[in-house]
Amino acid sequence: MADIVLSFVVDAALSRVVSLITDEIILAWNLKDDLKGLQESLTMIRAVLQDAEEQQTKREPVKLWLKKLREVAYEAEDVFDELAYENLRPKVEMQEQSGREVNNFFSFSKGTRYVKKAALHVKMAHKVKNINELLNKIKNEAMGYGLQVVTKDRIMPQIDLDRVTDSVLDDPVVGREADVSKIVNLLNCSNDQQVLTIVSIVGMGGLGKTTLAKLVCQEVMEKKFFDLKIWVCVSDNFDDQRILGEMLQALNVNTGGLTNKDAVLQELEKALEGKNFLLVLDDVWNEVSKRWDGLKTRLVKVSRNTGNAIVVTTRSEQVASIMETSTRYRHTLNLLSDDECWSIMKERAFGNGEASIPLDLECIGKEIAKKCRGVPLAAKVLGGTMGGFKRGKEAWLSIMNSNVLNSPDNKDNVESVLKLSFDHLPPFLKPCFAYCSIFPKDFNIAKKELVQLWMAEGFLGLSSQDEGNKYFNALLQNCFFQDVERDSETLTLENRTTGDDISSTRRLYVDSQNATTLIAFSKRDAKKLRSLFLKEIAFDGSWKLKRLRTLNLERAKIEELPSSIGKLKHLRYLNVSRTKIEVLPESITKLYNLQTLKFSWCNSLKEVPRDEMCNLISLRHIEFSKDDHMPSMVGRLTCLETLSLFVVGPDKGGSIEELKCLNQLSGELRINHLEEVRDKEEAKKSNLQRKTKIRTLQFEWSDGREVGCNDVEVLEGLEPHPNIEGIAIMNYLGEKFPPWLLMMKIPSAEILPEYSIIWWSLCCGTVSGVNNSQCLDIFLVLKYFGYLEWIRSEV
Repeated sequence: MADIVLSFVVDAALSRVVSLITDEIILAWNLKDDLKGLQESLTMIRAVLQDAEEQQTKREPVKLWLKKLREVAYEAEDVFDELAYENLRPKVEMQEQSGREVNNFFSFSKGTRYVKKAALHVKMAHKVKNINELLNKIKNEAMGYGLQVVTKDRIMPQIDLDRVTDSVLDDPVVGREADVSKIVNLLNCSNDQQVLTIVSIVGMGGLGKTTLAKLVCQEVMEKKFFDLKIWVCVSDNFDDQRILGEMLQALNVNTGGLTNKDAVLQELEKALEGKNFLLVLDDVWNEVSKRWDGLKTRLVKVSRNTGNAIVVTTRSEQVASIMETSTRYRHTLNLLSDDECWSIMKERAFGNGEASIPLDLECIGKEIAKKCRGVPLAAKVLGGTMGGFKRGKEAWLSIMNSNVLNSPDNKDNVESVLKLSFDHLPPFLKPCFAYCSIFPKDFNIAKKELVQLWMAEGFLGLSSQDEGNKYFNALLQNCFFQDVERDSETLTLENRTTGDDISSTRRLYVDSQNATTLIAFSKRDAKKLRSLFLKEIAFDGSWKLKRLRTLNLERAKIEELPSSIGKLKHLRYLNVSRTKIEVLPESITKLYNLQTLKFSWCNSLKEVPRDEMCNLISLRHIEFSKDDHMPSMVGRLTCLETLSLFVVGPDKGGSIEELKCLNQLSGELRINHLEEVRDKEEAKKSNLQRKTKIRTLQFEWSDGREVGCNDVEVLEGLEPHPNIEGIAIMNYLGEKFPPWLLMMKIPSAEILPEYSIIWWSLCCGTVSGVNNSQCLDIFLVLKYFGYLEWIRSEV
């Protein structure tokens, strides 16, 4: 897989270089003559990349040439990105308040400023010249290797980025009805005979063990065989404390931070008291029986009831023999038939709404289905790829005749299918998927965060979060992502690409499981890093990381963020959430390229450069959780798409009018301390009606007020756009609700807090004769007598 990654990584890097060479850069730095030859070299090199891709597996010199080109392409991207950064600097400083001292060369005297700028011109001109020479040399080498411009276009799908709908996320399961029935019967028959019954599901990768376990869970819970369902993805890390902790967190999210094993066991025993449970241990690899025995002993100890069960999914017969109750409780998953594979492919390619399939395509499709060799994952992947071809006969024939699918065994066949599907992805999607290879197996990540990371790497160009969501959907369509959870918008990533040796590593993910990587990764090697993720381990701020685009320190063991972070000119993404840092250094306000900044749940954070945050003119996403972390003059950040919290008040965030021009805001918006808004006219200055991308709103007044003198007027002025999906109102003391609230139709009342449902009932006349202070009490009574669902239906 690494070979096919190399060429498109080079092409993607060269594309970004081309996009950075703008007229503005050329004029500002007087580089017209220097860039002419560079652009000619880029044009020629990109023209022969397709030939190089096809030859690299056959000719080692071509592969080495591609690696050399990749290094130069990255270097060129860094140089032109630095030029773009220096272009942003004076724009930021021009908007700063007059008389304010600025700590960089533009704030010196005119003579000193000229000298500094001239020196920078010389330095950058030298860098551009060096890149030019390197690319020219590489161009000549390409000619020496006989690389040719490929004039014949390869067959490439035109993927419809708007195609994915809910039906894609809920694929119908084919050919597993008997499997579900057998496992459900095993669980039912043994339900009351012992404390724990362990059923194992065994099969090779891609057969659908996890999917089968989910179907079993769904059926036994519908039939009320168990009181509780708990799901833990085990993967390579079979640690009893981690598994017990995740079980507890699944039952009670508020206890997820416990680290003492005895405390976890005590809380788990409380949560399971008087109930029987079904536990799924998904993707188990542990073949050390002592580890399983230790976990089983603790599970029996905290389970006072009989009739509990565990379903284990694994690829290993050895794992099954260690864990299962007996071989009678082992279920081996078989391959599907060719017809069943075709059924899966057909649904993926055409969707459920297709009335008929052209006969010629059906014949080709059935032949391709045979090459799936009974593996449903292969059928899903191929079906998604064929759908991307927009049902073209020639494209389907290219798959049928591909030698890639002629692997002699099923395991290699799955990899071959994935490679074929990857080959047929559009070029702009390949780097997005390859980026995910840095994450560990079964890694969970929010879709929104993944898109932000793609953006930081330049994979989306100038596109927005919406475009990134479409990229995500296209990869989901082709089965490169698994196990999407719709409610939390998270996904499980499986690492299907392999990186190069550590000396050329550009992206690094380190957690407690592979912390030794940091020892091997010297500070010299770290200079090339573009993405660095450190989870739950210490961070050495002395590393030289000047090329970083992404720095994710969420949950890292740090108490200080070095001021040198302000020198990371290329940085687009910075996350220090859930750390113990006490100061967010002022130097971060020099990160003019920064697009995403997250510092949520930093409970020790006391100092934030609130007044200077407006200098981050490229910022699109900012997330924080405390009122006193709110930036000032947020209205200047006109690129913002995410603002987790807006705090009203002169000593907090500022006037609500700061929201006026932020019309790209999307998702959720929470507005606090609305008692600081004077009247309806001031509230209207928030311009919420123009913010059509906002999905849900939360309006919050401060708790503890006795009188809401202007609450009604303010709420009237906060009228949002009519397609809002959810509204929550907290601590509102008005005597009535505005007409716009009474007339709105909220598609999902489930989004609303429970007490807001009561308010909606009051608005609609369902409940009368009470004031708002009694709402919570009414709710508790209605909930006790089972009327809550009725109220929701009325909404």
